[in-house]
Amino acid sequence: IGQVYGQPSVLSIQSLLGILLAPIAAVIGVPWQDALQVGSLIGQKVVLNEFVAYSELVRVQGELTDKGRLIATYALCGFANFSSIAIQIGGIGGLAPERRADLARFGLRAVLGGTLATFMTATIAGVLGGL
Repeated sequence: IGQVYGQPSVLSIQSLLGILLAPIAAVIGVPWQDALQVGSLIGQKVVLNEFVAYSELVRVQGELTDKGRLIATYALCGFANFSSIAIQIGGIGGLAPERRADLARFGLRAVLGGTLATFMTATIAGVLGGL
Protein backbone atom coordinates (compact mmCIF):
# COMPACT_ATOMS: atom_id res chain seq x y z
CA ILE A 1 0.00 0.00 0.00
CA GLY A 2 2.78 2.40 0.93
CA GLN A 3 4.53 1.98 -2.40
CA VAL A 4 1.47 3.38 -4.16
CA TYR A 5 1.75 6.55 -2.07
CA GLY A 6 5.55 6.74 -2.14
CA GLN A 7 6.16 5.65 1.45
CA PRO A 8 6.91 1.91 1.32
CA SER A 9 8.48 1.62 4.77
CA VAL A 10 5.80 3.62 6.56
CA LEU A 11 2.50 2.28 5.29
CA SER A 12 1.86 -1.45 5.03
CA ILE A 13 -0.84 -3.90 5.99
CA GLN A 14 1.20 -4.82 9.07
CA SER A 15 1.52 -1.19 10.16
CA LEU A 16 -2.20 -0.56 9.60
CA LEU A 17 -3.07 -3.64 11.67
CA GLY A 18 -0.69 -2.40 14.35
CA ILE A 19 -2.36 1.00 14.46
CA LEU A 20 -5.86 -0.51 14.59
CA LEU A 21 -5.07 -3.14 17.21
CA ALA A 22 -2.58 -1.25 19.41
CA PRO A 23 -5.35 -0.13 21.81
CA ILE A 24 -6.48 -3.74 22.22
CA ALA A 25 -2.90 -4.81 22.87
CA ALA A 26 -2.60 -2.08 25.51
CA VAL A 27 -5.88 -3.13 27.15
CA ILE A 28 -4.67 -6.72 27.58
CA GLY A 29 -1.56 -5.43 29.36
CA VAL A 30 1.09 -4.88 26.69
CA PRO A 31 3.31 -1.89 27.54
CA TRP A 32 2.49 1.04 25.25
CA GLN A 33 5.96 1.06 23.67
CA ASP A 34 5.24 -2.49 22.41
CA ALA A 35 1.57 -1.97 21.55
CA LEU A 36 2.01 -1.16 17.84
CA GLN A 37 4.24 -4.17 17.26
CA VAL A 38 2.05 -6.58 19.26
CA GLY A 39 -1.08 -5.14 17.64
CA SER A 40 0.46 -5.90 14.26
CA LEU A 41 1.23 -9.46 15.38
CA ILE A 42 -2.34 -9.96 16.61
CA GLY A 43 -3.66 -8.65 13.31
CA GLN A 44 -1.44 -11.01 11.35
CA LYS A 45 -2.66 -13.89 13.49
CA VAL A 46 -6.33 -13.13 12.87
CA VAL A 47 -6.05 -12.22 9.18
CA LEU A 48 -3.45 -14.83 8.17
CA ASN A 49 -2.67 -17.42 10.84
CA GLU A 50 -0.72 -17.96 14.04
CA PHE A 51 2.28 -19.49 12.26
CA VAL A 52 2.92 -16.31 10.27
CA ALA A 53 2.52 -14.22 13.42
CA TYR A 54 4.89 -16.41 15.45
CA SER A 55 7.47 -16.23 12.65
CA GLU A 56 7.26 -12.45 12.83
CA LEU A 57 7.46 -12.57 16.65
CA VAL A 58 10.73 -14.49 16.39
CA ARG A 59 12.06 -11.78 14.08
CA VAL A 60 11.09 -8.86 16.36
CA GLN A 61 11.45 -10.43 19.81
CA GLY A 62 14.55 -8.39 20.61
CA GLU A 63 12.60 -5.16 20.10
CA LEU A 64 9.92 -6.08 22.68
CA THR A 65 10.02 -5.83 26.44
CA ASP A 66 9.82 -9.05 28.44
CA LYS A 67 6.19 -8.37 29.35
CA GLY A 68 5.28 -7.50 25.75
CA ARG A 69 6.91 -10.69 24.51
CA LEU A 70 5.15 -12.80 27.17
CA ILE A 71 1.71 -11.39 26.42
CA ALA A 72 2.26 -11.61 22.65
CA THR A 73 3.23 -15.27 22.98
CA TYR A 74 -0.05 -16.10 24.71
CA ALA A 75 -2.19 -13.76 22.57
CA LEU A 76 -1.01 -15.50 19.40
CA CYS A 77 -1.64 -18.99 20.79
CA GLY A 78 -4.92 -20.04 19.26
CA PHE A 79 -6.69 -21.32 16.18
CA ALA A 80 -9.04 -18.34 15.84
CA ASN A 81 -8.37 -16.82 12.43
CA PHE A 82 -10.20 -16.39 9.15
CA SER A 83 -8.65 -19.46 7.54
CA SER A 84 -9.90 -21.62 10.41
CA ILE A 85 -13.49 -20.80 9.39
CA ALA A 86 -12.94 -22.63 6.09
CA ILE A 87 -11.22 -25.50 7.87
CA GLN A 88 -14.16 -25.86 10.27
CA ILE A 89 -16.72 -25.71 7.46
CA GLY A 90 -14.80 -28.34 5.51
CA GLY A 91 -14.01 -30.63 8.45
CA ILE A 92 -17.18 -30.46 10.51
CA GLY A 93 -19.31 -29.86 7.41
CA GLY A 94 -18.20 -33.26 6.14
CA LEU A 95 -19.59 -34.87 9.28
CA ALA A 96 -22.87 -32.96 9.16
CA PRO A 97 -23.42 -31.57 5.65
CA GLU A 98 -26.87 -30.27 6.51
CA ARG A 99 -25.28 -27.93 9.12
CA ARG A 100 -22.76 -26.20 6.83
CA ALA A 101 -24.88 -23.06 6.65
CA ASP A 102 -24.89 -22.87 10.45
CA LEU A 103 -21.12 -23.32 10.55
CA ALA A 104 -20.64 -20.52 8.04
CA ARG A 105 -23.07 -18.26 9.89
CA PHE A 106 -21.33 -18.72 13.24
CA GLY A 107 -17.78 -18.67 11.83
CA LEU A 108 -17.02 -15.03 12.63
CA ARG A 109 -18.52 -15.38 16.09
CA ALA A 110 -16.32 -18.41 16.70
CA VAL A 111 -13.25 -16.43 15.63
CA LEU A 112 -14.24 -13.57 17.94
CA GLY A 113 -14.86 -15.96 20.84
CA GLY A 114 -11.58 -17.78 20.31
CA THR A 115 -9.68 -14.52 20.02
CA LEU A 116 -11.22 -13.19 23.24
CA ALA A 117 -10.31 -16.44 25.01
CA THR A 118 -6.66 -16.14 24.01
CA PHE A 119 -6.66 -12.46 25.02
CA MET A 120 -7.97 -13.40 28.48
CA THR A 121 -5.24 -16.01 28.81
CA ALA A 122 -2.63 -13.48 27.67
CA THR A 123 -3.92 -10.93 30.19
CA ILE A 124 -3.70 -13.41 33.05
CA ALA A 125 -0.20 -14.47 31.95
CA GLY A 126 0.83 -10.81 31.92
CA VAL A 127 -0.51 -10.25 35.42
CA LEU A 128 1.08 -13.42 36.82
CA GLY A 129 4.32 -12.83 34.93
CA GLY A 130 4.80 -9.58 36.80
CA LEU A 131 4.69 -11.22 40.23
